[in-house]
Amino acid sequence: MSEKRNMIVNFGPSHPATHGVLRVILELDGETVVDAIPHMGHLHRGLEKLAEHKTYHQALPLTDRMDYTGALINNLGYSLAVEKLLDIEDAIPERATVLRVLLCELQRIAAHLLWFSTHALDIGAMTVFFYAFRDRETIHDILEQATGARLTPSFIRPGGVAADINDKFIEKARAFVKSFPALMDEYELLLNKNKIWLKRTQNIGMMSAEECKQYAVTGPVLRAAGIKWDLRKAQPYCDYDSYDFEIPTGTIGDVW
Repeated sequence: MSEKRNMIVNFGPSHPATHGVLRVILELDGETVVDAIPHMGHLHRGLEKLAEHKTYHQALPLTDRMDYTGALINNLGYSLAVEKLLDIEDAIPERATVLRVLLCELQRIAAHLLWFSTHALDIGAMTVFFYAFRDRETIHDILEQATGARLTPSFIRPGGVAADINDKFIEKARAFVKSFPALMDEYELLLNKNKIWLKRTQNIGMMSAEECKQYAVTGPVLRAAGIKWDLRKAQPYCDYDSYDFEIPTGTIGDVW
């Protein structure tokens, strides 16, 4: 009888938007992770060094490329930092602030659709990938209507935004917002009874709220454990404290 041996595999570096940040050597017993050895990487494009030799506006396009699934959000983070540094936060027009929120929330949905669909694809659920990418393309059509670009717009800039939006953008955005809840129902219909999806997400990778605090975990993983922590409410920017929205949370902190 042959001796049982665990399998050693490389996990990454394979993140779709931040290549090289993390590689993990996994020891597997079937699909159970027995051990994980992380090797920390780095952002290899030298954006910080490039920015040292540019003006604030010249450096802005670099932020699109930090994470091309959330370019507008990176534009915003950079612009807010520059505005704080120059002490001009109170000079930003209200309309520009509202447009920033609108554009970033559309960008956020598009980014989540990329994560959600590729995650499902990677663990055996293919159909939802096509549905989600269909809707992600719709969002990029809308963003292109406003910014002129699909992935790297450089549109949110220190002081406001590059230009005002047009009526066509508003029309497309309203139509998408109205249709999106039904699209989400489609995703859930495809996955909620998918045995492969359920087996690979429910009660897998569990972290309690206390463990999340001990390891300084933030973001979706923290919220999955039941803690309502979202910077848009906890440390509001762009007048997010004036918007009425709920922070979605889970209860047991698993992948599901």
